[in-house]
Amino acid sequence: MKKLLAKATALYKKERYQAAMTIAKKVLAIEQNNDAALFYVAHGLYYAGQFRRSIQYWKRLARINPSEPVIHLNMGACYDDLGEFALASENYKRELELNPVYGVALYNLGALYYKAHRYKLAAHYLERCYSQKHEVRACVSRLAHAYFKTGQLEKEQMLYEEWLLANPNDTWALNNLGSHFLGQGKYQPFSL
Repeated sequence: MKKLLAKATALYKKERYQAAMTIAKKVLAIEQNNDAALFYVAHGLYYAGQFRRSIQYWKRLARINPSEPVIHLNMGACYDDLGEFALASENYKRELELNPVYGVALYNLGALYYKAHRYKLAAHYLERCYSQKHEVRACVSRLAHAYFKTGQLEKEQMLYEEWLLANPNDTWALNNLGSHFLGQGKYQPFSL
């Protein structure tokens, strides 16, 4: 069994999730509560688009090893892909209870609220994610839009300016900052 698990681990590390899952299922046939094998099967099912089955394995893993990292993050991702907003949100928040500064969970929860047009909550989580420099490009565009939608125009402007200091030729930020100034009635030349 150790050889099977080692092979599944090697395949998983090479991002060959389907192959790792196939071998991990053989391990589970021998030892049904093997936490590593459960992880590989749950992950493999997620990448195969079998979200409900993946959730079943994540829940099994949570029962036998509740301290396993990212269980709730992965369940949240499954529920998110199934369009089950409340369950996705609940699981992302559980992950953040265990690790309040986990960038992936912050980004996923912010993006979830953003898709639901709940911009104030989206901004809250995306700000925390951005402050950690996680998923920066995706985060900054959603965060700027969330600021705009919630009337936090000073924060929106500061975000564009900060982004342009690091990326002075970024046409997206230049265009949006220009639109921001036009919306404010500011037509004077601007320089960083």
